[in-house]
Amino acid sequence: MAKEIRRKKITRHELKEDRFLESTKNFITFFTRNTSRIILAVIVIVVAAVVVRIYISNKQNSEETARLKKIYADALYESGNFADAIPGYQEIIQMHGGTKTAKISHIFLANSYFFSGDNKNALDYYEKALKMLGKNPMWASAAEMGIGSVHEQNGYFEEAVVHYDKVITDYPGSPSRIDALFSKARCLEFLNRYDDATRVYSVIETNYPDTDFAEEAKKRIVFLKGATESERIPK
Repeated sequence: MAKEIRRKKITRHELKEDRFLESTKNFITFFTRNTSRIILAVIVIVVAAVVVRIYISNKQNSEETARLKKIYADALYESGNFADAIPGYQEIIQMHGGTKTAKISHIFLANSYFFSGDNKNALDYYEKALKMLGKNPMWASAAEMGIGSVHEQNGYFEEAVVHYDKVITDYPGSPSRIDALFSKARCLEFLNRYDDATRVYSVIETNYPDTDFAEEAKKRIVFLKGATESERIPK
């Protein structure tokens, strides 16, 4: 009679140990075969992390430096020394171009050019500011307002009205809206569109009753309704 061979029962613990040893062996084999690649990958990751950290640090430092420079340029701007403020804003834009402060400085540089009588550069920087800050209602409306002001100053009243309208309709909550309404009405007067101008002045009087703009609008409405045709044509 043949001797019965009994199989040894493998426990779950032993099975886990075998799988662990097999996995460990496979890992060691893989590491041995791909040591150079793994080391290279680790080096790349470390270098990338260092580069990102340096980039972030430099960007923060650049932002802070730009902010400090803007404080000085703003002091000149606020005191009315627009020609002297121009080099300060230019330096911020040129040396710290990727910062938020540099983007905002485009508006102040454009204003400085405009108040200095340089409409060409003013228009250029207002348009650049609009592209950079188009998603920010406050700065975008200020840029549109600036573009309209340059066109008005140059005598292109139709073009000015287009940009004033954008401020009025696209940025209803902007502080520039009331200024845009008044400027639009003024341009309509220059275009001899007195009825249209009167309607815009009426909007100002109704929507902004407690402002100086409303008082001036009321005067313009009285004048436009009472003046003769020859008196109303802007000289």
